[in-house]
Amino acid sequence: MPPIKLKKVVSVSSEDSNHQAENLLDYGFRTKWKCKSASDKEISVVIELEKPSKILSVDICNENSAFIEILVGRSESPADFEVLLKKSTLMTAEDAKTGKGVNNNKYFTSDALCTKIRDERWDLVKLVCSQPYLSTQYGLSFVVFSD
Repeated sequence: MPPIKLKKVVSVSSEDSNHQAENLLDYGFRTKWKCKSASDKEISVVIELEKPSKILSVDICNENSAFIEILVGRSESPADFEVLLKKSTLMTAEDAKTGKGVNNNKYFTSDALCTKIRDERWDLVKLVCSQPYLSTQYGLSFVVFSD
């Protein structure tokens, strides 16, 4: 399945000046996206896709995030998002304590995605990351959507 091209970052709730959300547009070839402050418990970024696409799988490389949720929407109604991937674990509390899983890859196949939503075409993706276990900067190293 070919990767879906990412066009631009529409909005971001928090980003470190050295690890900006725009880094996700290059599939991790630059650097990662991290929140600005270790006190941020939830962060999000909205990315516009190059064209409306069905998302059939998602490949994520973690950067200290405990949970990820992925929502999708359309640019003609940017306030209306639907859940593509319900809140999923990237790192457990035990992993956080031991430093395990900090940069783990997680691949979500079509079976993990909401069937009704994955079968439609979307041009906005909202990534919501959270980290309730650690007080550290966190985010994602890369994310790749495939159709």
